[in-house]
Order: sequence, then C-alpha cells, then structure tokens
Amino acid sequence: MRTPIPQRPSLRFAASAEHQTQVAAHLTSRDRWLARIVAEHRVLPSPQIAAIAFGSRRSANHRLQKLYAWRVLDRFQPYIGRGRAPMYYVLDTTGAHLLAHEDGLDPTDLKFRPERSVGIANSLRLAHLQGVNNFFTALLAEAVAEASTERALTAWWSETRCARHFGDHVRPDGYGRWHEAGRDIEWFLEWDTGSYQLARFVAKLPGYTKLSTATHIITPLLAVFATAARETHARAHLAEHRRTDARQRDLPIATTTAEHLRAAGSPTEAVWLPLHHTEPGRHRLISLLSAWPQLEAPTSSTDTTSSTTEPSPVARLSPPAPMPPWQTNDLTWNPR
Repeated sequence: MRTPIPQRPSLRFAASAEHQTQVAAHLTSRDRWLARIVAEHRVLPSPQIAAIAFGSRRSANHRLQKLYAWRVLDRFQPYIGRGRAPMYYVLDTTGAHLLAHEDGLDPTDLKFRPERSVGIANSLRLAHLQGVNNFFTALLAEAVAEASTERALTAWWSETRCARHFGDHVRPDGYGRWHEAGRDIEWFLEWDTGSYQLARFVAKLPGYTKLSTATHIITPLLAVFATAARETHARAHLAEHRRTDARQRDLPIATTTAEHLRAAGSPTEAVWLPLHHTEPGRHRLISLLSAWPQLEAPTSSTDTTSSTTEPSPVARLSPPAPMPPWQTNDLTWNPR
C-alpha cells in the first residue's frame, strides 16, 4: 500500500487567490517549466527532478520544499518495504491555477482536483509511469549535462498526449525525438513491467502499422522489457508476427531491457537490439538509423500527427518544452 507521508498543515500555505498572486511573483522560469513538466507527466521523484533541473540534490530539495510549501507541487513517499523511497512530486492547486492563467484559461475549466493528482500514490500504474518517465528524464539529464546543441531531447510526449493524437490507432506509452551530432531519431515507446501477457503487446503492432499508413511517416518502436528472459521471449513472439506481416518494413522495432538501461545509465548507449538485423551486438540509440535504411531522418519540422485529429477542444494545459529554459538573465537558474 502506497500512502502519502503525513505533513503538518502549518508547513503549507492556504491556496487562496491572494496567495497565488504572491507566489506568481516569486516563481522563476525553471519553477514554471518544472510545474508544467510535472503536470504533463503526472509524477516525478526528486532524483529525476534534480537531474533535469538542478545542479545537485541539495539545491533541488531546497527549492522543492518551497514549491511544496507554496502548494505549487504536492508530494508523497511510496512505501517500498525496505529502505526509504525518495519524495515523489505531483501538481498541486496553486501550480494548476498559475499554469492555467499562463495559458489564458479559466482555472475552474481544468477541473483540477488535488486529491486525484496525489492519488497516483495508490495506483498500480505508479511503477509503470515511473519507468517511462525515468527513460525520458535520463535522456533529458544527458542533454542538460552536455550543455550544448550537440545533444537534445526535442520531443517528449506523455501517454495521455499520445492517446489524444494517436488513440484511433494505438496508444503508446510515450513518444520521443532525440538529436545527436546533426542527426535525429524519433520513436514510440512501449514499457513492459512484466505484469501482462506478451500477446497483448504483439496485438498492438497492427495499430502502429495503420498509423504509419495514416501519417505517411515510418516511426520506429522501442520496447523495453523487464528482464533479459522476457526480452528473449518477446522477440520470439515478434519474429513470428513479422514472418506473416507483409508490411514489416513500415514498423522498425528495437528492444532492450530495464536491466541494460540501468547498467548503461542512459538510453543513448549501446543497449538496443533491432529485430531481424544482421549486424551482431547492440546499438546506440542514434546508430539505429543505420539499421533501418527505410527511415527518412526526421527534422525539427516533422509533424507526426499531420494526418490525425484530436477530439473537440477541452480545457487543458499546454505541454511543456522538452528542454529546460536556458535563460542567462534568470539568475536563479543555475544547472551546475
């Protein structure tokens, strides 16, 4: 049972309109970007936040404590049985209202409920969401550490955003695009926690093929499996499916494991094993382009959703920029 840690009410401010006005004057561009990242991706633990937005865990915890006290973010600490889990942060009332005002929205139209936001603490999907977000924050942390234009995470879409755009065909766990040394690669992500039948994963593949037909864009699928044994089993299922799939070139697939990612420290390293590729060994993320000659290298103007439509507009926050706001005139922003 995962339960938010108890906090004394005196540690936090009331989320009144006056309080929100005062907080707005004290938020930095980093605070606002971080709140929007958390809003889009639902929950981030403090180590991931420190890696993508701060120079150290100490500075991250100091600022996060203020954002928590101001009700920009809320937090909980999952029960892990042994040891102590880090704090997990979600959007809170003041953060939701301030982001709504930034987007020109009436905050009441968002129908934001703080208890629903922190309810992820008790969700069985927390481990899955943590895995997906850890995948992307590892990429983002690497790009931030590079502090140049050589490497950048140029797209990071949540499962919810993917469902809005691609839900008529398929619902991936995420969509991303990575830039490195003048080349770009994009992908859909499927994250396996080992809790469901692999046949369910294989059943999603025709949806990806249909999406490729609808958009006229071949987008690779990266699949991360919980263990090496499960990856081997999954690849056998994939090979059998592709043996009878006349359009297999429209869906390049590469696999890896959570174990490989932990050992390598980053999804950009040589952890990816393309399906039905003759060259031995695993590939770096950007090197997958050489394994799939049918790909046209995407650019920053690529619109993967060009042939898809969203449902009728509803009040929702604008998605965050995938990379943080490097603004030299913001003296409180100090990534080092």
